[in-house]
Amino acid sequence: MIISADRLIVGDRKTVIEDGAVYIVDGVIEMVGKRCDVEKKYPDEPIEHFPGSSIMPGMIDLHVHLGWAQDPSYIGKYNSASLCTLYAAGKMSETLKEGVTTIRDVSSSYGLGTALKKASADGHIRAPRIFTSLQGICMTGGHGADPNSESVLEVDGVDAIRKAIRVNLKNGADCIKVLTSEGYRGQELSQEELNAAAEESHRFGLKIAAHAGYGDSIQMCIDAGFDSIEHGTHLTKEQAIQMKEQNITWVPTVLVFNYLYNQLIEKPEAVTDEMLKGQVKYLKESVEIYQKNLKQLYDTGLRIATGTDTDCIQFEGASPVSLECAYLVKCGLKPLEAIECATKNGADYLGIKNLGQIKESYIADIIVVDGNPLEHIEALTRVSAVYQDGKRVN
Repeated sequence: MIISADRLIVGDRKTVIEDGAVYIVDGVIEMVGKRCDVEKKYPDEPIEHFPGSSIMPGMIDLHVHLGWAQDPSYIGKYNSASLCTLYAAGKMSETLKEGVTTIRDVSSSYGLGTALKKASADGHIRAPRIFTSLQGICMTGGHGADPNSESVLEVDGVDAIRKAIRVNLKNGADCIKVLTSEGYRGQELSQEELNAAAEESHRFGLKIAAHAGYGDSIQMCIDAGFDSIEHGTHLTKEQAIQMKEQNITWVPTVLVFNYLYNQLIEKPEAVTDEMLKGQVKYLKESVEIYQKNLKQLYDTGLRIATGTDTDCIQFEGASPVSLECAYLVKCGLKPLEAIECATKNGADYLGIKNLGQIKESYIADIIVVDGNPLEHIEALTRVSAVYQDGKRVN
């Protein structure tokens, strides 16, 4: 099968093929090039042509929660594994249709990550490729601790940290998530605990992500050897350089800070989370810091990957990586750079060498968007076709 459009965006931050096409065989990309060249080489193959459109790799969301209902208005509705699983399965189908073909679930309730991953593999649901940390890990009473949610394990001490990682591994986790700071309190877990978390995760071949927003907590996680810093709102240039040298990825989640701040300013009556209502100053500061610092941090060569920090139980959109890209552009990145953050960089972080770009021998996770996102990044919101493993799913 041949897919062609006005342009083909490879996902490597530099290569764009005008009037491009891709030839797919058994879910793998066989040829990429000018449409005339591909059609000439494979004259008998069926062609799907999308005029006025752009072909690009499927987008990747490295920070999503499959189910973490903290809002009181939702807890009563989705208070069982069955309800959460059914609802999340529907949202996964929406996510795929929006052009997000791979996600990393970083803390969810009820074993949703492994349940949905298996359901998708067995053909019961249509979903993005799923990687999951299962339950996050925090200190007793730390960020993420919530009596109404089973998304986070509260543990203290090196031995308890190691056991929590082993429990997640036993239950099918692909990665580990640790939460160690929040808006109104700095670092939480000790350096010894963070060191142990990274060591234990790496001992079993698992990558480990850190929810860390402030200087001290970020530095402690860098020193411990974590693989990604999630949020990292107050990341410094010096830390960005150190992260680059250590191959640590930054997942800034700019969208969620802007979304929550705008919600509190524009529709305060719709916010039922009392703790969130008290965070207007913190969220405003976060929005301004991203706007001021993100481009110069990116220019250090630090790998940035997209993550939306959306909860598919509560958030109205389906893992909107397209909107995260728009915020990256607003913060100073070029559209080609933002698209690389949403494709190649996520795949590189996950360690999947043949995903995230439209190249020969790569997995054919491909989307088609109406318009030209290189001129107007908002085109990423207009997904007209999604191919997962070479099969059209919408």
